[in-house]
Amino acid sequence: MDERLEAMYRRFTWRILSNYVTPWEFEQLRCEITDYEQWCAAWSRHAARHVERGDAALAAGRRLTAGDAYLRGALAYHWASFVFTHDQAQFRAALESMEAAFARAAPLVSPPAQLLSVPFEGLDMPGYLRVPDQASRPPVVLLLPGADSAKEELYNLADHIVARGLAVAAFDGPGQGMLSFGSTLRPGQEVAIGAIIDALAARPDVDGARLAVGGISYGGMFAIRTAAADQRVRAVVSISSWYTPAGRFAAMDALTRPGQYQHHGPDPAANMAAMTVAGVAGQVTVPLLQVYGGNDPGSPPSHAERIAAEYGGPVTTVIYPDGVHILNNLWYQARPLVADWLAETL
Repeated sequence: MDERLEAMYRRFTWRILSNYVTPWEFEQLRCEITDYEQWCAAWSRHAARHVERGDAALAAGRRLTAGDAYLRGALAYHWASFVFTHDQAQFRAALESMEAAFARAAPLVSPPAQLLSVPFEGLDMPGYLRVPDQASRPPVVLLLPGADSAKEELYNLADHIVARGLAVAAFDGPGQGMLSFGSTLRPGQEVAIGAIIDALAARPDVDGARLAVGGISYGGMFAIRTAAADQRVRAVVSISSWYTPAGRFAAMDALTRPGQYQHHGPDPAANMAAMTVAGVAGQVTVPLLQVYGGNDPGSPPSHAERIAAEYGGPVTTVIYPDGVHILNNLWYQARPLVADWLAETL
């Protein structure tokens, strides 16, 4: 087996299965894909079939069924694009199709997702906001993806949070999703995130005075940095992140290394080395929840310990000994935990 395909299954099976892909679909595609170069096209064809199901359901007036089919199509396009940056044409097409499918799902899911765009330094940062039905200015949680994820991948975590009466927004920032074609992740990503918070705080349908920021992987580090820079943040969640990702690039494999140029720019190692919570974690006084997996060599719990030692406010650290990166193998435990903590803290 191609080492890249082997690495995909070894490292990311749980991630894919925890986000709107059934085991049957996964196994069917696994049988179909015999070479890594087939990955994006095969997953894109599968995604298109979900979108076709959505079209048929919508034509029949079955709006919830259509919304679910479009959502599954969007996530399947996400997995089509996932770390497939070496083929820029296929990568871009899959991302564009993901956004189009999610836009069709947005008004049909419950509660609906309002599609938003926030300008920042020549970029239009895309996102969505979901407000619980019949809620009156609920607290709002801003979710941030990592490098090779996107706002759409945060939908299920958002669903758990919305079910507990909180509004949820998820956004791509510089270097993420389609924005990775014209920008890179920044050591000071919190400046862009501050523009998103400005937009959320100005809305009449959510309570910007009760706002939390949380993220997965790089998003967790960015959430901590945002709380240090923005006094409007009342709580922070960091899932499988780093004190600093310095040194990671040298150890990356043939599957994930090429994508770092897409998200970090021409010198990924230098960009990673510039990213840290050193000097800022101690400035944050609001509660922090850290969730890590003991079976995650990429972002081991030692980073949580290092952050907690310097953090300026109360810290709750939960480590699942068998958890992989972002706890995707234990999502049914970790995502409710995060949602409960946010509801209780805000």
